[in-house]
Amino acid sequence: MIFKNEARYLREWLEYHLLIGVEHFYLYNNNSEDNYLDILQSYIDKGLVTLIEWPKKYAQKEAWEDCYCKYRHETHWLGCIDADEFVNLQKHNDTKNFLFHYRRYPSVLLHWRIFGTSGYINELVDYLVTERYITSWPYLCGIGKSFINNDFSFYKLWYHMNIASVYGFPIPAVNDAKCFVFKFLNLPLLCNYIPRAYINHYWSKSRESFNYKFLIRGDADKMESKSRENMLGYLKAYELNNVTRDYSIQRWLIFLKENLKKVEESVFP
Repeated sequence: MIFKNEARYLREWLEYHLLIGVEHFYLYNNNSEDNYLDILQSYIDKGLVTLIEWPKKYAQKEAWEDCYCKYRHETHWLGCIDADEFVNLQKHNDTKNFLFHYRRYPSVLLHWRIFGTSGYINELVDYLVTERYITSWPYLCGIGKSFINNDFSFYKLWYHMNIASVYGFPIPAVNDAKCFVFKFLNLPLLCNYIPRAYINHYWSKSRESFNYKFLIRGDADKMESKSRENMLGYLKAYELNNVTRDYSIQRWLIFLKENLKKVEESVFP
């Protein structure tokens, strides 16, 4: 994960993914000015986090390539997700059990489920992201993030879609239904199936968070940014598409809160 000024969300993101079986994190700090190290130091000391200082601008894709080249031999599966993305397992309770079903494939793409503001103007530190934001699109998005199987070699790396090379043939990712995904063809829309997993993409969070993320901080991977008018248009379109509620990730909520309490008590006894 590459992050910038997201310290307030890091502990929840880490503890949640530890709950579902993630064993190690490679975190690329992209010029943060907040207290990110206060949050991460205990995880670094426990050997759970490798922290890489990444001062380059507009280099998210380059960071992913760097992570793959340096660390792929340390792990069987390697994924690239952001601080506003949470893997939401539906039919399993552990990422290792889930990924075992895809061991014969080079990579598996988990589609996004887009979440909006849930009507909140301001961020509140007393509420977790996975607790507060529940309104979402009624279907999965064609785009998502893929996890790569390092038993294979990859010739094209992109955090949304990674292309493997098998005997010289390009092999795209499969989705969780084991259907190959080509140019983000939205198979979840075409196939009436119950997903094994997807990614909760908390795209905007509150309006305050949206303003900072899209109107102030800007894009992590390209200098060009959409105009304020365009981004406000995106907000309206995305928000008006939030016509359902998805509570499924909250099955972990009590365990997540208990673990966060333990961490906070160990850091601030």
